[in-house]
Amino acid sequence: MPPRRSSGILVFLAALILAAGVGALYALKAEWHKPLLRLSPQQATVSTATVFRLEAQDADSGIRQVVVSADLPSGAPVEILKKTYDAPQGAIVEEFSLAALPVKSGKLTLKVAVTDASWHRLGMGNTARLELPLTLDSTPPIVSVVSRQHNVAHGGSGLVVYTANEPLARTGVEVGEYFFPGYLERPGRYLCFFALPFAVDPSSVRPVVLATDEAGNEMRVPINVYVIAKKFRKDSINVSDAFLQSKMPQFAALYPPGTGLVDIFIKVNSELRRQNISQLKEIAVNTVPQMLWSGTFMRLPKSATMAQFGDTRTYLYGGKAIDTQTHMGIDLASIINAPVPAGNTGRVVFAGFLGIYGNMVMLDHGFGVHSLYSHLSEIHVQVGDVVQRGQIIGKTGATGMAGGDHLHFGMLVGGVEVQPIEWWDGHWIHDNITEKLQ
Repeated sequence: MPPRRSSGILVFLAALILAAGVGALYALKAEWHKPLLRLSPQQATVSTATVFRLEAQDADSGIRQVVVSADLPSGAPVEILKKTYDAPQGAIVEEFSLAALPVKSGKLTLKVAVTDASWHRLGMGNTARLELPLTLDSTPPIVSVVSRQHNVAHGGSGLVVYTANEPLARTGVEVGEYFFPGYLERPGRYLCFFALPFAVDPSSVRPVVLATDEAGNEMRVPINVYVIAKKFRKDSINVSDAFLQSKMPQFAALYPPGTGLVDIFIKVNSELRRQNISQLKEIAVNTVPQMLWSGTFMRLPKSATMAQFGDTRTYLYGGKAIDTQTHMGIDLASIINAPVPAGNTGRVVFAGFLGIYGNMVMLDHGFGVHSLYSHLSEIHVQVGDVVQRGQIIGKTGATGMAGGDHLHFGMLVGGVEVQPIEWWDGHWIHDNITEKLQ
């Protein structure tokens, strides 16, 4: 009799443990948390070419199924995407478009359902849902170039004025791999300052107005440009030991200890130069969609031109070529520590030390046009200041990679350095900018 009672207790305990295990397993698999999901882009107007990105995650039981459909005003729902995973996924990313829809325009509701692998609801799982009302627009914007006589020099600037029949989400001018942002001047009318950069072959590229509407539809319209060919100088510069000893220590901390002065020079003149040019482009993003300047830009008074835009320089050390770079501004020499006037009215968007440029001030003149003043010995303005044409912003110097006291003056359009002398020329300003704006 006692053994039988002991056996019954063991059976009872085993059943209890089994029930507890099943209960725990059910509780684990029957969790009731819905998956987390995110859909992008979240915009009201799209085209059939818009690519949506669906991201979802479920850390508990994993994702089992994704269903995306579209409800149209007339007709049955259209299935866009349906995917069931063989094994539950902790996180998924799916991309889809509306290219399969039977309509190309009109209203619709996009519906997304993501279901996990939980045993909740008798094995149906938890479902997270999202509904997004959309306007479908697959018609590209109508763009018309209204400005004429786009005579642009190699390395120089141009202005194009154009209209669009609807608001644009992104617009500007493409020149090969370069993109120059366009700006809304007034409702329906845009303008864009662009360049034929020194680095491109003007015979192999054709500037094009790019216009993308809020739905993502894109239109490209070529600009009739007459290219003015230019010849650029080439010269050689001897790098002396005195120059290396006076200039390279300021950059030595950027490189491993023991790096020789010549090697530092080569790295600064090439690698740091590219980095600084990239920083100029980043700074130039800071602009306002209005014209702050008028008339010609001022040149440093009573100054002589020491180096020109587009000069290709071969640097020699010990009679051997060690580097080649292009000078992208104009060097102006006057008296030592000469007062430097602002070329035109603008906002200070940079005032400080920037690598090869030394102490530098950069002014925004609106619509992506900037002027640059570098190698300064003193800076008399700070970021955010609004300065007037002719206002003294600093003094000339020899900071950065300057071999002697001078001003390196530059002009930038869309963050790209362009020929400065055009902006000193009243006839050029009138023919290429003022007349077009009027």
